[in-house]
Amino acid sequence: MTTFGSVTIARTQEEREAIYRFRYQVYVEELKRDYPDADHTHKWLRDDDDEQAYTVNFYTGSMEDITGVMRLLLWTPGKVPEHYFQLFSMHIFPGIEQLATAEIGRLMIRPDQRGNAIYPSLVSAMYQHLVENDIQLCFLYCVPGLVKHYRKSLAARPYVAPLIPAGSSTGIPMVVVVSDSSYFRQSGSLLTEMSEQYFDSGQKPQLDITPFQDILEGHSVPVKLDQHAVWEAFQQQLLERESSPSTFLNSLAPEVLRELTSSGFILSLSANDVVAKEGTEEREIYVILKGAFEVMSQNKRLAILEKGDLFGEVAFFTEAGQRSASVRALTDGELLVLRRNFLKELTRNHPDAGFQILTNMGRVMAHRIIDLDRALSAITGE
Repeated sequence: MTTFGSVTIARTQEEREAIYRFRYQVYVEELKRDYPDADHTHKWLRDDDDEQAYTVNFYTGSMEDITGVMRLLLWTPGKVPEHYFQLFSMHIFPGIEQLATAEIGRLMIRPDQRGNAIYPSLVSAMYQHLVENDIQLCFLYCVPGLVKHYRKSLAARPYVAPLIPAGSSTGIPMVVVVSDSSYFRQSGSLLTEMSEQYFDSGQKPQLDITPFQDILEGHSVPVKLDQHAVWEAFQQQLLERESSPSTFLNSLAPEVLRELTSSGFILSLSANDVVAKEGTEEREIYVILKGAFEVMSQNKRLAILEKGDLFGEVAFFTEAGQRSASVRALTDGELLVLRRNFLKELTRNHPDAGFQILTNMGRVMAHRIIDLDRALSAITGE
């Protein structure tokens, strides 16, 4: 058993099985995620990678009372399994066959322990392990609502690659350049001090990322995080056109709209990308800037949404935070993704605007209930 502070690396089969049970509790029972490899008999969530020599499973708490877990897959140069090489489009990184790489995944914390020191402890132990194993690029993917979180905490950044079909929605591919201490500082990462200790001091060599600049910062990156770029796209698509603004945006002052967009980011999608899956727990809200999107429930089409429309409001308001329908892109499109806590922050700074947004969102829901009732009446003939 190897321990980094309060974080333990699983060495025994018993420890690994305890981790599999914990994953099942969080991902399947709590978040309602649909995983083909979930073992409902043993109530485990595991896959073939869990038993490989390149796999490291971290956990906090005790084997009998796990509070958090995280998994690392570590690959020596040229040894990335083909599945992961394709999944993360690693071929676009020049010379990647000469680099040691990794993947972060299966990160979860018990609900009653979220917001305390468990997450910093896990990611600090993870980062130390990456450095000690001379990993240069570390990949991950996440649901849209976690992009800003991983950018700030891990210094992970989106890059030019296709989005990844995930169990509950579309996954955003991201990469951590382990030695890029300047980016850790820029993003305000909680790992900045560790990064500076290893790489600014010369203790470890820094990777030259000049060949990756277009991959990390090019116009084709599917996520726009820069606040100015987000505001410009929002203005161009919704405020400067002759078409009427969305009901969601009615009566909001320009400065409120500016603050609203500052909390979000732009996500570009391709036709058939799934944005949300019915029954899963997510509270992000989406505003369509471009394209057409289909809303489905129980394999039946409920609506077609277009520019200016809002979706995700039902999960936002309900206590369980579960998606009431699935949404997929019918065409290429762009979404403004608003963080789950944006309304709380906006209401604190602009109480009147917060009230207006709640009113507008309620109006959207009311219109949709009326439309659904009419559709059902037409079907039943009542």
